[in-house]
Amino acid sequence: MTDHTRYQDDIGAYLLGALEDRERHAFERHLAVCGECQEEVARLRPAADALPGSVVQLEPPPGLKARLMAEVEGSAEVAAPPERGRRTPGWLRGLRVPRLALVPVVLLLGLVIGFGIAQLGGDETRTVTATVAKAMPRAGGKLEIADNSATLQLHDMPDLGGTRVYQVWLQHGDRMVPAQTFEVGPSGAGRVKLPDVDHAKGVFVTREARGGAQVPSEAPIVSVPL
Repeated sequence: MTDHTRYQDDIGAYLLGALEDRERHAFERHLAVCGECQEEVARLRPAADALPGSVVQLEPPPGLKARLMAEVEGSAEVAAPPERGRRTPGWLRGLRVPRLALVPVVLLLGLVIGFGIAQLGGDETRTVTATVAKAMPRAGGKLEIADNSATLQLHDMPDLGGTRVYQVWLQHGDRMVPAQTFEVGPSGAGRVKLPDVDHAKGVFVTREARGGAQVPSEAPIVSVPL
């Protein structure tokens, strides 16, 4: 096995911080002069960096790592023998599979073991940042999505007085479907629960006459593409 091939196998472990200090230093020396490994690290780093923020921080159940490793080893039918004289770190010891197979395995184990388990029952929660019109530079917000429902939270929205309200719209295909209307409090904060966003392409907000509208009267001032 060439040095380059050997270091390719360490890319996933390096991105997750799973290499021992000695191996990490050796890999970084190789990385400094290897364009191919640099490209692979750059390609995979966004996925590795996203792992901590993508899941709820929970302790894995006892024995989960052992079960995952048993599954991995059972799936790796063709494994190269470990290189003589070279230590493999921690729980990766003894596991030598081709590079394209190793990287997803390492990222999966890092997700489950290193950063927690996302909603053990299978539920998924994600947050999308809202884009607000430039005319309201202090305003902002986010859409928190869980299962098929969502909650839109906005801050520093202008008070529209007594004649107009904010109205939420869901985009389904080319149609803008009217949803709830709402007003903001003295601080400009608004919160709207949306029960059905499963097939929506986006969530938008306009300013409408009190009572709401069936079609938007203006371009959205708040946009959350999905």
